[in-house]
Amino acid sequence: MESTWLAMFLLGFSMLGGGGWSEGCLEEERVALSRLKPFFPFIDYYTTEVGVPRLDDYYEGEDYDSVKEKESPLVDCCKWERVECNPTTGRLTHLFLNLPYTDYDSYDYEYNTKSWYLNASLFLPFEELQFLSLSENGIAGCVADQGFEKLSSRLNKLEILDLSSNYFNDSILASISELSSLKSLSLRDNQFTLVNPTNGIKMLSKLNNLETLNLSQNSLGNTILSQLHDLTSLKSLNLQNCGLEGYVNLLEFDTLKNLKELYLDSNEMEGIESSFQEKGQLRLNKLEVLSLAGNQFTNDIFSTLAALPNLKSLNLGGNNLKGPLNMKDLNAFSNLEELLLWDNQVTELVPSQELRLMNLEVLDLIGNPLDTSILATLGRLSNLKTLSFGVNVLNGSIDITEMGGLSNLETLYMDCYSGCSLPLQSFGLFPSLKTLYLSGFSFNETTAASHFQNSKL
Repeated sequence: MESTWLAMFLLGFSMLGGGGWSEGCLEEERVALSRLKPFFPFIDYYTTEVGVPRLDDYYEGEDYDSVKEKESPLVDCCKWERVECNPTTGRLTHLFLNLPYTDYDSYDYEYNTKSWYLNASLFLPFEELQFLSLSENGIAGCVADQGFEKLSSRLNKLEILDLSSNYFNDSILASISELSSLKSLSLRDNQFTLVNPTNGIKMLSKLNNLETLNLSQNSLGNTILSQLHDLTSLKSLNLQNCGLEGYVNLLEFDTLKNLKELYLDSNEMEGIESSFQEKGQLRLNKLEVLSLAGNQFTNDIFSTLAALPNLKSLNLGGNNLKGPLNMKDLNAFSNLEELLLWDNQVTELVPSQELRLMNLEVLDLIGNPLDTSILATLGRLSNLKTLSFGVNVLNGSIDITEMGGLSNLETLYMDCYSGCSLPLQSFGLFPSLKTLYLSGFSFNETTAASHFQNSKL
């Protein structure tokens, strides 16, 4: 009996490939990777030192000399730096073919700048591929009849496709729209223009599983808004630096009933039309993150956005907010956890008798010409964990005892724009403080040394 059980165990172990653990990548996929190498010459690089970061962990300006790159003699392509495999089957699941930022000594300058056409059929052998990044490669499109549509029948697990920073234009959209398994698509920094609406972004409405779409840094203009209506599965939409201008109506996004994140930064938007308020409540009741930084919004933006009471994060940094900001205008955002108002011209926060921002944990007011009257208002935001602000002081001395209510404060960034003095022992008011950054302040060296010797900061 024991021998029978042993034989059955060994048979099962063998069928699972050694306890269900792969010995390396499949030969057919390794060969397929070799066919990609003429187009992605860094595909089989690997690092020889334990603890050295992957190539794609580096960014422009960082030192590549510390990374020892080699063309891999390894048969097991699962150990290459730009490949990830299923540890059980050995099949490829992730391909990081984004061109690494580096100096031109390592990669030919011409390779970094010329455009070329991709044969997408080369990816057909990778049937378990879930993630494919082709960003920063100068790809202008696909070879005729060898586009991404060729992958639709076999790569039915592909969920994330990154084509950012290439030279793709509108003609590629029909091809991409056949990849029905996609959940995340980045087309950032390409050459989409939407000249022909019938062949525009609306073609992506065929992607019923698409949740994340990044169209930032394309010259789309306000034309893009009418082409989004059928992308009802979207949860995150990025239209940063897309040439949006003037007044935009939130009703353009109203069909995106599942939308949780909307990024409209770095456009030339002046305001948001309020016609939706006349037609009843917006259906964007799932929207939690709204980023409008780097536009031209003024103080009345808060009353317009009151129709979005479920917001948790609001970024209005780098706009035209000016003068006093009345806290009662923020009471509509009772669920707000993060409010970013950096680099505006807000001079004070006018306190409100009723304050509903009791869930606010992050507040950034850096770059606003505030005075010390703000301290008392800030002290009422008892759940703040991260606070960034700067002040102009007339007499040079700051008393922060009015902020004593911030018992949960963990991180404080504080600037003085006119030369300030501040007793360090005042920070004992914040029992949860872990990180303190002060700029433009003067301290008594003896007092400072004594404080930090006994401080947990």
